Amino acid sequence: MQLVAIGSITVDIVVSGMPAELARGDKQEVGSIDLYPGGGALNATASFMEQGESVRLLGALGRDGLGDRLRAHIEQLGIDVSSMQVCSDQPTGKAIVLVEPSGSASVLARRGANACLRVQAQDLQADLIYVAPLALQPMESLAQALADRNDTSACLVVNPSVACLQHQGQGFKQVYARADVLGLNAVEAQMLAGVQGADIQLELSIQEACELATRLQHHSQQALLITLGVQGAVLAVNGQQYVEPACKVAVCSTVGAGDAFLSSFALAWKRGLEPSEALKLASQAAAARLGQWAANTFPPMFGQDAAQALTL
Repeated sequence: MQLVAIGSITVDIVVSGMPAELARGDKQEVGSIDLYPGGGALNATASFMEQGESVRLLGALGRDGLGDRLRAHIEQLGIDVSSMQVCSDQPTGKAIVLVEPSGSASVLARRGANACLRVQAQDLQADLIYVAPLALQPMESLAQALADRNDTSACLVVNPSVACLQHQGQGFKQVYARADVLGLNAVEAQMLAGVQGADIQLELSIQEACELATRLQHHSQQALLITLGVQGAVLAVNGQQYVEPACKVAVCSTVGAGDAFLSSFALAWKRGLEPSEALKLASQAAAARLGQWAANTFPPMFGQDAAQALTL
């Protein structure tokens, strides 16, 4: 099977073992600070590779030392980087991941070169096209590439960005209509439904999520997933609704769990598994990701050279 993962590629600076409370101006010792390859597209790539698939990665890096090191690192992992792009006037994307003792992760991100990504029709030659959250202009280019290619045989899986959900431009609407699988969390689903600001609920009940998933489907064959954290996830497809409880697991970090869930579901779906089986595999994949600090299973980038890498 030919797979392409499209979207953000970042250097994740993961801070674990943080104190329960951190006052402004404090200086605290933490458990660890490590650099990992990350970003939605790379997290999905790791998930696909865990399941025996080869992946072509389409993303953008800056023309800088950190981008060079990241590209070399992911190429050594066996990822096809032939479609990778370089942005000369933006730095490689970075994210600082702050993991609280509870495992809840806060992320401070700088898209950098990721906002420069441009998708062309030839990039979409694949059996499964996985689209991680994109900035507005990359989403517009994806819509145009899909129109130019005019091939509906590939399975298109989309995890829309908050920016696209807020803006809901013409390109995003075209991609949304074309998607075979659409993955959202509770807040994102409400944004897509047009719920505004203060009216958005941080949590939805299972019943509310099922009703919303069905309402948001662009067509009945579209598989629409809404993840609900500790409650699990719901799926609406072909006139049916499915509910999968979350696996019980000791949480190290929540970062990357959503990427693991959607990418694992997408691959199972493309392989022809029944909806309930695909949901179960996705839930297990998310649980496995919750049990580690990083957003994927790839090793740290720099080992003992991590501190030096921060200055590149």
